[in-house]
Amino acid sequence: MSAMPYQHIIRPILFRFTDPEKIHHAVINGLGLASRQKPLYNFLHKYLANTDKKLHTKIGSLNLESPVGLAAGFDKYIEAPLAYPMLGFGFAELGSITYNEQPGNPPPRLWRIPKDKGLIVNYGLSNSGAIKTSEKISLLVNRPVPYGISIAPSTGIELADLADDYLKTLDHLHPFADYITLNVSCPNVAKHDQFAQINFIEELLEKVYTLMKLRGINKDVFIKIGPHSSEQDIRRIVAACIKSGLTGIIATNLLKIRSGLNFKSKNTELDHPGGISGRLLQAESDAKISQIYGESQGKLKIIGVGGIFTAEDAYRKIKLGASAVQVMTGFIYGGPMTIKKINDGLGKLLQEDGFKNISEAVGKGK
Repeated sequence: MSAMPYQHIIRPILFRFTDPEKIHHAVINGLGLASRQKPLYNFLHKYLANTDKKLHTKIGSLNLESPVGLAAGFDKYIEAPLAYPMLGFGFAELGSITYNEQPGNPPPRLWRIPKDKGLIVNYGLSNSGAIKTSEKISLLVNRPVPYGISIAPSTGIELADLADDYLKTLDHLHPFADYITLNVSCPNVAKHDQFAQINFIEELLEKVYTLMKLRGINKDVFIKIGPHSSEQDIRRIVAACIKSGLTGIIATNLLKIRSGLNFKSKNTELDHPGGISGRLLQAESDAKISQIYGESQGKLKIIGVGGIFTAEDAYRKIKLGASAVQVMTGFIYGGPMTIKKINDGLGKLLQEDGFKNISEAVGKGK
């Protein structure tokens, strides 16, 4: 099996002749169908899943056979959950999910910028809501990998009620998830500038801590931050996460501020609203991972996301302090062999550096 047909034949056709959102849904539907065919699932899983024990790691209570996971935003409606272990992902984050079902922003809301190996995303948290999501994910028994659920605030909620809206969703969904991520950084919703503020984040984490103690919830919780947080805000976020007993931080979400970016795409290709993923996110993501690792001094686990296309990209984030990574845009551009290639490459890089396990490489690049 080779990546060549996808990258040189299939991807050019998909990118040239199809609407990005329509093809995205078609791909997820295809993956869902394939993953439900037991013989096909077994064949692909045997070929694509990681078998290198050097990549086995643990984050909080999560046992991962590979440190490479699927980022939130790919499967918002929980349509193909079994496809991700089939393709070699070590874990998968679904959503983001709000308490109320909502359609998100009107289309078009997804654009490709291939010259920058990225996407412009303006979905606005479209999802089926907490109740339908719990019904879907409850069907995942004997889970082959850990599944996280990313949660975010419902549209139209006043700032004073935002934290309580997160709590409602957390309270409803935590029994069905292996871990929960608090998304406080989606750049494509109206109140982004409010729920991304450090004062709100501190309030939210305090309330989450209180709820988990009250309910006896023993679940790994992460917070996903944006790439534009200041160094001072990062310090406060790290302190709040440690105080609230969170497992860690996911760094980072999409780029919202475009000034200073070295675009290769034409202005006409960039003339769309939304956050930017992919190659242009690499540097900001790496910088945040490095700072969080230094500030937390091992008290928080970091999941790195942003601009991962190769094993070298993933390994760089790990050596800066990430215990695991998440991929989405790199998977869209690289196709079904992407995660296997990253896993295989990570194993070789560990061997070259003399590490017996991926956990030994964490932070060794600082």
